[in-house]
Amino acid sequence: SISFAVSITAQQPPELEVSGPGINFLTPTIDLDLQAVPLVVPEQFDRWVPNRELHVPKGFKANVFAAPGLVGPRFMDWSPDGVLHVANMKVNGDEFSPKHDTQEAPVRDEMFAQIVALPDDDNDGVADTTLVVANRLWFPHSLQFYQDDLFVADMHQVVRLRDLNGDGFYEDETVVIGDLPTGHHRTRTILFDQDEDKLYLSIGSSCDLCRETDERRATILQSDSDGANLRIYARGLRNAVGMAFHPLTRQLWITGNGHNRKGKRPPPEIITIVEDGGFYGWPVAYGYQVPINTKIGQYTDAILPSALRNFVRDRYFPHPTQNDTLDIARMVRPAVQVYAHLAPMAIHFYDNNSVSKFDGAALVAMRGGGRNEEGHKVVAIFTNPDGSEARVGDFITGFERRNDSGGKPVGLAAAGAGNIYLSSDWITNMIVRIEPPRPSAVKRVSKLRLPGIDD
Repeated sequence: SISFAVSITAQQPPELEVSGPGINFLTPTIDLDLQAVPLVVPEQFDRWVPNRELHVPKGFKANVFAAPGLVGPRFMDWSPDGVLHVANMKVNGDEFSPKHDTQEAPVRDEMFAQIVALPDDDNDGVADTTLVVANRLWFPHSLQFYQDDLFVADMHQVVRLRDLNGDGFYEDETVVIGDLPTGHHRTRTILFDQDEDKLYLSIGSSCDLCRETDERRATILQSDSDGANLRIYARGLRNAVGMAFHPLTRQLWITGNGHNRKGKRPPPEIITIVEDGGFYGWPVAYGYQVPINTKIGQYTDAILPSALRNFVRDRYFPHPTQNDTLDIARMVRPAVQVYAHLAPMAIHFYDNNSVSKFDGAALVAMRGGGRNEEGHKVVAIFTNPDGSEARVGDFITGFERRNDSGGKPVGLAAAGAGNIYLSSDWITNMIVRIEPPRPSAVKRVSKLRLPGIDD
């Protein structure tokens, strides 16, 4: 509703070009002049996808690439032979969990999640079929092909899958990193650095705001590509769901989900660069050295019976220690901060020289938090290579819930001449293909001015 939207907007911090430590801020926004286009639904997908419009930059088009057989499709990657693969995370589960949502992994016969392949052999922009190429996974969120093998980040382990006979199905499985902490947050994200032969693994916190007992929580880990020499690379990240390397600087960028505690101004979500040994705030601070408000008691009231509140108060009210103070002092300004509760997921640096204004921009899928009015879109982020002078604009909108339709944008992949593939993992389970304008339309697109980028 309008009144709800106004109240949410009123809670947000101001958009600031420059801010100092301790100041809560948002990155300035720009209008990308989106145009309404129909989401083209192939006839064979009518049963799964309702008709609707999306809003995209001028000249872009949208069609459903895949839908039947998808249940909670999350992150995606292309196989060496050019077939899109996706983690089908929620088979036989619900929006937030697998069927067996426990601290310990169930037996294999009680795991139902899959990796599916979506070949498009005739190159018509629509998947020919949905092939289950690996199954009996627990809660796989992220996958990546590396050196011809398929690596999958499940909740409790990272595995390497191999197709030994070349039939496109993965019958061999090896655990690369095992014994990961389980339970909330459940998703794990992997990213390979091919230049350095390193694997990066994101593990979220076990809670919204607390002191962790497992040092691997709320971190990004780094190891050799075979899982050896595992160590903590960056700390203080409540849930860094998306990871990508900048194409020019090769710096690691992440999307970070902020905590949900209420207050006059909830903490923004971040999209930023993380460095080796860096600290990014959680649970004692957020943003640019903004301390947590430890006087908000409603979270403890919701979690603990009154007799236990004082006993465990320091776990749920993280009072700064001397080490906390030192950590907060070395927090750097995030490159980008956006509204709270947008739930940023995948990040992808767009590479399509025919559409000059978006080449090099970071696209970020915003799944949306617990409120249906927020998120449900993809944004484009324009910065200098070092992350400075950032601007954020809505790039794809229109996934908001309408009755039983809508979408939850999560995964991003690109191929060919700038085609973008976007997964929606709930409300409507599908993968949408966004096609850029043809070269004849580039002149019209390139006239778009971006304040702070063109000036």
